[in-house]
Amino acid sequence: MFVCEDQYDVIVIGGGHAGCEAALAAAKLGAKTLLLSQSLDTVAQMSCNPSIGGIAKGQIVREIDALGGAMGRVTDHAALHYHMLNTGKGPAVHSPRVQCDKKVYQFTFKHFLELQPNLDIMQDEAVKISVSDNAVDGVLTLRNTFYHTKSVILTTGTFLAGTIHIGTEMFRGGRYNDMPSDGLAKNLREELKLNILRFKTGTPMRINARGLDYSKFRLQPSDNPLQPISHFTDVTEQSKRTFLSCYITRTTLETDKILRSNFQRSAMYSGNIHSLGPRYCPSVEDKIKKFPDVTSHPLFLEPEGFHTEEFYIQGFSTSMPEDVQRALIKSVPGMEKATITRPGYAIEYDFSDPRDLFPSLESKRIPGLFMAGQINGTTGYEEAGGQGIMAGINAALKVQGKEPFVLRRDEAYIGVLIDDLINKGVNEPYRMFTSRAEYRILLRNDNADLRLMPHAFKLGMLDKKYQAPFEKYKALCQKLIDHPNAPADEDETELFPWTVQKARTHADIYHKYAGYYERNKKDAERLAEMDSVKIPEGFDPSSVRGLLFESAQKLAAVKPQTLGQAGRIPGVTPADLQLLAVHIERFRRLKNAKAAH
Repeated sequence: MFVCEDQYDVIVIGGGHAGCEAALAAAKLGAKTLLLSQSLDTVAQMSCNPSIGGIAKGQIVREIDALGGAMGRVTDHAALHYHMLNTGKGPAVHSPRVQCDKKVYQFTFKHFLELQPNLDIMQDEAVKISVSDNAVDGVLTLRNTFYHTKSVILTTGTFLAGTIHIGTEMFRGGRYNDMPSDGLAKNLREELKLNILRFKTGTPMRINARGLDYSKFRLQPSDNPLQPISHFTDVTEQSKRTFLSCYITRTTLETDKILRSNFQRSAMYSGNIHSLGPRYCPSVEDKIKKFPDVTSHPLFLEPEGFHTEEFYIQGFSTSMPEDVQRALIKSVPGMEKATITRPGYAIEYDFSDPRDLFPSLESKRIPGLFMAGQINGTTGYEEAGGQGIMAGINAALKVQGKEPFVLRRDEAYIGVLIDDLINKGVNEPYRMFTSRAEYRILLRNDNADLRLMPHAFKLGMLDKKYQAPFEKYKALCQKLIDHPNAPADEDETELFPWTVQKARTHADIYHKYAGYYERNKKDAERLAEMDSVKIPEGFDPSSVRGLLFESAQKLAAVKPQTLGQAGRIPGVTPADLQLLAVHIERFRRLKNAKAAH
């Protein structure tokens, strides 16, 4: 065994969207960081849809960007189509979505990693996390190299014991043509004794655009004017670029007939797949089975890059046999003469129960072990990136002996995401929606900078050159809120990349929703008050007499750190919280009295 002489503060295992954000964040905060990936040619690969953003997901990307992450900037660099969703509704749910050139995205992100000080990247496969004195102390790789570390972040995506399904055919894989991570899966399950569960996800076939009849499609051009997804992208320069269109078509009765006559050959309905998949991103065969009265479903054709004829077909995810997939394509208007370049497939993979994590995303079982992305039961690049940046920040803070950084539900969609995972767990792959956020009027995509950049500057996640313009922009927003008719004669060059118009838009939204805004703010203050009541070390909430039996069980399983977190555990009642509050205060007084004595 070769023992690497370098001692790393943080090692990130996995080079997907969570791993990339985690590695960049840890390194930015001064932690000596190593990113291990099976292949550096697939770092930040867009394995499924070549797009970033979407309903609630776009808000998460804006939050990652405001915290100093890379996803938004990389997306704008690779953008080939912009579209703002939900514009017919209120600004609280307006959600940016950007179609990307998948290869430009992938290699731009890789370049970000290569340029980042304090960060090494290495092509190798982690097979074992070493634990000594009940804490992480290193990582062993497939090449029998041992890296010493104080902290590990697991961002393994779909690679843990991955199995790919196409019809009745099954083969091992973490992604098509990529080997699964079986050694690490065994280590987590059998040696570290983590609570390992299993999920399923899938992806559509890709087709060659050469055979498409565009006259049968509905055109969906890129937005003009466009809105960049990163706060730091110059909209004037971005608007000079050339963008591509997407297209919309629909399945037919013939599509329906083909699927119904082949259900017995489906990986899902033949009994080969036992794991649950994402309810909100179902396969086309699942749609036909669950919605038998709907005879036509929309399909969205999205280009995979500027220099390729491949198209991704959103809404056509399937794990049917290849011959059935070919027939399905020919049943759709405009695609009768198209050819498949890559078949769709389903994949089953291991994940760890997220209720075993603290709000910092550190394991309750193994100090120094953090987890982010699909290993926590989520689905989506954006959810992965949001967890990744938080895990990276907290892993670095831990090795530096500092308090963890945790976002509340009223501060960010990322806060909602993590709070849901650690308190409620998952019984299907978790996907973020605006409806999951009770404070969504506060968590708009247009104010992610005002909400989160103060944290980023304090942590050291953002370049200091942006601090002065941001403070000027923040002051201008407040001025226009307090005095709507006040002149805004600020020098635009001193505000850049912010603008006077953006400040006016923020103030206008505030005035339009002022009543709701203030009500949400008061509710959020009560939440913050509850979250400020920490559960003392040595106090076991589940042992308090008088609690409902179900509440005691769930408190024992989750082990909340604050009274607010205890209140967000499903099944814990307001009466339980009142009882806990009394006993927490009694415990604290007794402890203080003993210390004084």
